Amino acid sequence: MRLFLAAAFSFAALGSVCAQERANPPQSTNEAAAVGGQEDLADIMHATQLRHLKLSYAGSVKNWDLANYEVARIGKSFRKAAQLYPVFENVPLARMIADISKPALAEVEKSIKERDSDAFHKSLNKLTAACNSCHQQAKVGFIRLRAPTASPFSNQVFPPAKN
Repeated sequence: MRLFLAAAFSFAALGSVCAQERANPPQSTNEAAAVGGQEDLADIMHATQLRHLKLSYAGSVKNWDLANYEVARIGKSFRKAAQLYPVFENVPLARMIADISKPALAEVEKSIKERDSDAFHKSLNKLTAACNSCHQQAKVGFIRLRAPTASPFSNQVFPPAKN
């Protein structure tokens, strides 16, 4: 009986939430996409920010395999954002990614392939500046990136394994 009541209350609550969503349609493109099942731009960018942090740590300890993995995932996130949101709230997102972010990301990729620590740090700084430039142009300049000073990933070992 308790299980039946719990299920009944759950369905009633779900019905109420669904009715509210229909009564209150999304206000922005990003919100509409999230309700429609499309990945939210903020979520794509949040994942990219975490990858930026991991990329920085990987490069700092010369874990080139991890750095290569993270830079590839950042590129994938940029491509996904550009594809899903070519223009976002009147901001030409796809063009900005192509013109600002991709060239900086290519420099990071090159430094990783060459396993050049000095070039890596310089190119990561350029990538960080590119991110901040896009944020300014997209009217979210209050989101500012920098080289990380601490890692929230205490459960991940960043130095490469010794073979």
